[in-house]
Amino acid sequence: MTKPTMNDVAKLAGVSQSTVSFVLNNAAVSISEETKRRVKAAVKQLDFKPRKKTKNYAKKEGSCIALIIPNASNHYYMEMMRSVSHFSDNMGYRLITINTNRTESNEEQYLQMLSEMQPKISGIIYGFTPTQSSRRTLASLDIPTIVIGELLDEKDLECVSLDSYISGMTIANHLIDLGHTRLAYITSPPSLISLSRARRLAGIREACRGKAVLEVFTKTEESEFDSENYEQQLGYELTLSCLAKPNQKVSAYIGANDMISLGILQALEEKGKHIPDDVSVCGFDNLLLSSYTHPPLTTMDHHSYGRCGLAVELLNNKILNKYPNPSSINYLPTLVVRESTGRVTTSK
Repeated sequence: MTKPTMNDVAKLAGVSQSTVSFVLNNAAVSISEETKRRVKAAVKQLDFKPRKKTKNYAKKEGSCIALIIPNASNHYYMEMMRSVSHFSDNMGYRLITINTNRTESNEEQYLQMLSEMQPKISGIIYGFTPTQSSRRTLASLDIPTIVIGELLDEKDLECVSLDSYISGMTIANHLIDLGHTRLAYITSPPSLISLSRARRLAGIREACRGKAVLEVFTKTEESEFDSENYEQQLGYELTLSCLAKPNQKVSAYIGANDMISLGILQALEEKGKHIPDDVSVCGFDNLLLSSYTHPPLTTMDHHSYGRCGLAVELLNNKILNKYPNPSSINYLPTLVVRESTGRVTTSK
């Protein structure tokens, strides 16, 4: 008797093979309890034993995939590059990484270069949501592509997404529950270049509605070449601007990402503010370095490692035409509470 396969489990449970994989690996993906129950029941009925993953260099020797990132100075994308490299290596792919510096013309030029590569590149992973122009270009290239970014309405681009709106609501509710009623959101321009910034802000605003006053500090333009670390410097400068306002009573700062929050921490420390006794600080992404700041940073975990692994797996499925992928798989963010946020005291 042949051993049952994941495809057998999927058929019996009435779901896709990807869904079976998510349930068996406890992926932080939004899957209903009923679906999980059916998958687990099918696994038990078939006595299915998942196989250990092994490297397969012989089958795809010489194959190459490209990871496109917008900003090499942000540690989030460095961690993404390391994770994608790990998973692609395990599947027998070589990886090249392209940094666009958030310039749309750079995106277009690099996509053109990838389309002309010989031998032909096997696939592309976008580490952020591509621009409208780049989406049209991608549609014409006939190169398998997966996006690690915001949930997209377009069905022709498959996306391993995360709900930044919920992420923003969660972090704001955490601060409101601690008694904070005046919040500052420090961000690089919340433009279409980074949908996550705008959606985090929308979630924060919704949570603050009728409960807290929110001030947004940003700039109208951005350039990755303004300083050695643009986002950290931005957080520092905008926090100083906030502190300089007369009669400002902000008791909690939210950085649009952890890199910006590092700049916030730097500015507050320079001005003699004690965290979290005087003011609370939090961010987004849960970078490795966020647990080593002083104090350790409260942040939203966006499950970068797991999303990268899933993106490589789904891209491999597309390359090999193994089975259809869902158009989007949405992860749910997780609040990581550390020592940079605290309850409001009467002196705040």
